[in-house]
Amino acid sequence: MTLQDVILFSTSLLAIVNPVASAVLFAALAGKFTPAIQHRMSNQSAFAILTILLVCAWLGNSILGLMGLTTPMLQAAGGLILLNYGMKMVTVVEDVKLTKDEKDSAQEVSEEHWKALAVVPIAIPGSVGAGTITTVIIQASTFDSMRDLMIISGISLGIAVLMWITFRSAGPIARRLGPIGMNIITRVMGILVTATAFGLLGRGIAGLLPGLAK
Repeated sequence: MTLQDVILFSTSLLAIVNPVASAVLFAALAGKFTPAIQHRMSNQSAFAILTILLVCAWLGNSILGLMGLTTPMLQAAGGLILLNYGMKMVTVVEDVKLTKDEKDSAQEVSEEHWKALAVVPIAIPGSVGAGTITTVIIQASTFDSMRDLMIISGISLGIAVLMWITFRSAGPIARRLGPIGMNIITRVMGILVTATAFGLLGRGIAGLLPGLAK
């Protein structure tokens, strides 16, 4: 991986994970618990995120081989997934808000269920969804040397640490940004995701239909 590849992967992964939206979700679900429980939830969620990213990085090629998929196929599919995700981030105003049913459900959950909430929906799919998983698997299948996998793992660790910090400060972030601020940041990240999607889709089509790339 070149420095440009590392920067592109890092920024794309950060945009897809969307710390702002994740902070809002965490604040909404964890806000009713005590500060001590909220800290434990942030630890649990960050660990779950790191585990998912590392599994995708180190087992990405095995998953592709087991299912008979090629890198261009995954790139094309991932590009379409990211394009859909990015367009929603750009155009849907209420994308980072919980529905009324989700709010009611969160209020009814007792304190003994905080571990389940920390994994689902805060870690999955609130922070790590289909777009994130696809991006990591594609990166690991494209750059599969031990050095590259270590770099991808390091970036994954950095993302997990950033999310841990985000969860720890979720309450103040949500209050300071307000609905308008969160909407602006989500749209900017959506533009980055959409741009990345077109790049993936183009590489996938070029690999599947090499005649078009000439």
